[in-house]
Amino acid sequence: MKAAQLRPVEAVVLALIVAVCVATPLTGSRLAVYSLTVIALYSTVVISLNVLLGFAGQASFAQTTFMAIGGYGVAILTTRYGFNPWLAIGAALIVSLLLALAIGRPLLRLRGHYLSMGTVALALGTASFANASSFTNGGWGITGIPALTIGGFSFRNPTAFYVLAWSVCGLCLLAYRLLGNSHIGRAWRALSTRQDISATLGIEVNHYKMVALLIAAAMASVAGSLYACFARFVGPDLYDISVVINLMFMLFVGGLRSTVGPIVGAAFVVLVPQAVAGSERYQNIVFFVLLLLVILIWPAGLFGRMRDRGVLESLLPERLLRRREAA
Repeated sequence: MKAAQLRPVEAVVLALIVAVCVATPLTGSRLAVYSLTVIALYSTVVISLNVLLGFAGQASFAQTTFMAIGGYGVAILTTRYGFNPWLAIGAALIVSLLLALAIGRPLLRLRGHYLSMGTVALALGTASFANASSFTNGGWGITGIPALTIGGFSFRNPTAFYVLAWSVCGLCLLAYRLLGNSHIGRAWRALSTRQDISATLGIEVNHYKMVALLIAAAMASVAGSLYACFARFVGPDLYDISVVINLMFMLFVGGLRSTVGPIVGAAFVVLVPQAVAGSERYQNIVFFVLLLLVILIWPAGLFGRMRDRGVLESLLPERLLRRREAA
């Protein structure tokens, strides 16, 4: 099966993203640095969703569960037990992987809407537990999370954390590309097409599903930990059903199996509400109308693969497309 290649349009957009990321700190705008840091952290979670749904074809709404383990793990271990934040991130990552192993086998036996509903139940249960449990300090959340440091260097500075967030996002994006072009990615694409045929071809279906879940859990956990260190606060509102929905919006606006899609989708969901923030009465209406238009006009997402074409390629003349494919 042919590996996914980086299309010319995606290469151009990726270059523009890199240029914006490099230029933003030079503008001196604290709001821009803050917004793009949030975009980087959410993009990391959406990349993990792209591994699960875009490659392996497993519809999961439970990425907020692993984000919560990362966030609360760092918060509890650092503020109550005096852990170094980096060690706390590592410990939360291990717990996330263990949970993925524990729940993966029964969950991944489900298919279609049964799998979706199972992961929705897990996400709702996570938010409810975080809101009701004294262990997580309930609705008050946990504050005072210490800043990440390396020797005498602190990531308390917004620009320093901005660089860290985008570095992690870039590494996850690189891992996504490398996995997609490996034998693991080819097995995932086979699973997303027909699981029964994949099994007859000798592909270990449950094994590759579990690999996808573990990788996605690791990415989401690290992103959740970094978000907690960035905000220096963690609370149940960060993992409720609205966040689950927003993550799915980010994925589908950007497009499945797209390299730049997670970043573009995260930027859309984060920046559009800010752009219309001056009119609170119509803010949600404008946002959801724009979102609906994107989904209706480009159901595969802005850079998604529908018959191997993204939205920008679909605007090119058919003659040019045939010439490019022949080349």
